[in-house]
Amino acid sequence: MTPDETLLKLKEHVAFLLGVEASGIAADQPLHLLGIDSMGFVDLLVFIEKQFGLSLMNSGLSQDDFASLAILAGRIAGARQS
Repeated sequence: MTPDETLLKLKEHVAFLLGVEASGIAADQPLHLLGIDSMGFVDLLVFIEKQFGLSLMNSGLSQDDFASLAILAGRIAGARQS
């Protein structure tokens, strides 16, 4: 899956969590500014593990990778190719 495809999946899930349209989700905005609370963040982590088949504990993702959906999508796509 490409970073763009990964980003689309992430945006769709965040939009679902927030009850908004995916087109209204800014890929470069910090996650906390999108309105994701701690429970939403946990849901997003579970989604990433299930949707992309990543074990977050072994993925090499860091806190910095969660700065925005765009950064996260690029790191997930890269981790899946490794």
